[in-house]
This record gives sequence, structure tokens and C-alpha cells, in this order.
Amino acid sequence: MIKVGIVGLGWWGKQLLDYFRSTERVKVTSLWSRNPKRAKETELRDANFYTNMKEMFKKEKLDAVVIATAPMAHLLPTKLAAERGIHVFCEKPMAATLGDCDEMIEVTKKNNVKLMIAFKHRFSKAFRYVKQNVPAFGKPLWAVYTYPLWKVDDPGWKFRQENGTRGIVIENVVHAIDGLIYLMGDVERIYAEGNSVVFKRPPFSDSVTFTLRFKNGAIAAIGGGCTSEQRISREYLDVHYEKALAQIWGRLDYPFHLRLLWRDEETAEEHKLEGSDGVKEEIRHFIKCIQENEELLCDGIEGRKSLEVAIAVNESIRKNKVINLS
Repeated sequence: MIKVGIVGLGWWGKQLLDYFRSTERVKVTSLWSRNPKRAKETELRDANFYTNMKEMFKKEKLDAVVIATAPMAHLLPTKLAAERGIHVFCEKPMAATLGDCDEMIEVTKKNNVKLMIAFKHRFSKAFRYVKQNVPAFGKPLWAVYTYPLWKVDDPGWKFRQENGTRGIVIENVVHAIDGLIYLMGDVERIYAEGNSVVFKRPPFSDSVTFTLRFKNGAIAAIGGGCTSEQRISREYLDVHYEKALAQIWGRLDYPFHLRLLWRDEETAEEHKLEGSDGVKEEIRHFIKCIQENEELLCDGIEGRKSLEVAIAVNESIRKNKVINLS
């Protein structure tokens, strides 16, 4: 039985609490929030509730911790966990800054614990199906990905500049960035354009389009932001390889549809891969990697890549120039 603590009990933290509680061989033994009201708002069951994070790590004998706080607060619980030999499941984006990412990678490596960054698209059935066939597809050529979030009434911390870079690109469009890195490879440079059409005076654009040049020579374009409407919002990805074409689409965050055409075949494969959006699968993967000491599909090194691109998108918009990654 893997004993798990949850750090952060906002809306998504509560969702993760339910997911982990429904996972076999997992017992949630402790919960942390800086807001004491969360104790009344959350079904505690037999878990202990803390408002002092250090006290929780000191008193609880945990095997793993789930970090569901805002990105600027991911580093501290990662350090507290790693120094005690506790494995880390960290929500995306990995952190607020690349410096925080580097510290998270270093401290978990030093203490020989696993650091997983939760990019659920990597575990959705359509993305996994394509990924498994990528070696046979040949060289990636180009892709277009639309990832339109609906309007968010209160942007809250997402558009605050303190403690690092923010914005809808880093908080939301980063899913699309990671999806393309997963299916096409590492990014070399970025050029972006952005508008502020929903929130008139935010420090970051709420609507963006940008191009990516990958190290393998492939190119891609992503359009995203928070100008859609929830009742019709859809994501759509079209990827072209030397020997095949793949199209993935569905309701935002639920890309259940897959069309795959091999260039030497006359008809396309049509798949409707309904079921989980990838969250259950990524949690099971994390637990299995702990128990069997296997390599993670999305570790800290992978998680850092998407944040680096997202930060570069904001920088490209601000400076009106192409940004080359180191």
C-alpha cells in the first residue's frame, strides 16, 4: 500500500484527491492547505489535515506526495518530500520559473526519488496510440494544434507577475506544447504573436498563436488562449509524418477521436477511444513506477521542456522577435 499526501486543496486538488483514493494500492493519509476552511469543505475520511506543511512532512510517514498548488509554490513541497525520500507527483506546469525546475530536478535526483510532472495528454489513448507508432511513421514534418480554452471570469494568480512568469500559455496552452514535444521532439526556436481580448489590461496575452521549429527540422503552429465558449470548445491536432498522417480531436481535454492514414494505404483507420482523459492512467503509471522502480514517462527533465517553450512564447510576444532555446 502506497501512503500518499495531498498538498493543495483547490478545485483540482480535490479532484486529484478523489482520483488517488480510487486507485488500487493507494491510501491517502494526509492533506495540506494553508486555508483551514478546506478541512470543512473536503471529505477528510481518515486522513489527517494540516495547515503547516513542514509539520505534515515531519509527522506523516509518506511514500508519495501530490502537489496541486499554484506553480510558484511547487518547489518547497518538492524539497520537503525529496529530503525525506518521498516520491513526487507534481501538477503541470512544473513550476513558475526554470530555476525552480532545476532545483526540483536536482533535489529529487540527489535523494533518489521520482519526480513526475502530470501531463495527462501523454496518457490519453489517442496520443498513446500515435506515440507507439511514431518509430514506423518516419520523420515528423509539420503539425497544427488548436487548443482553445473558454473565457475564465476571474484569471486570479494566472495573470500575476510576482514570483515569476504567468499567463494562460503557461497555465493552459502548455498542454498543447507538451503534446507536440511528446509526438514530434524537442523544440529549437519559437516565434509568437499575442492579443489581450478578454482581459483588457493583463501583463500577458490571453490569445496567442505561435510557431515552433523542432531540432529534427519539423515545424508546427499552435493557437490557444481563453476566448472560446465551453459549450463548443474543441481541441484539434493534425500531425504529418513521412509515412503517415494522424488527426486527434475532441472536446477540450478529452481528445477521444483518432484518424490515422498510412500513406501507402487507401483508407484511414478511424478510432473512437473513449474513456479516461488520461488522469487515471498517469496516476497508475506513477504508482507502478514507484512499486517496480521503473522510469517515468514524464519526469522533471521532460516537464521543464514545455515550461521553457511557454516562457519563450511570452518573451517572443513581448520582444517581437524569434526566441532561440539554449
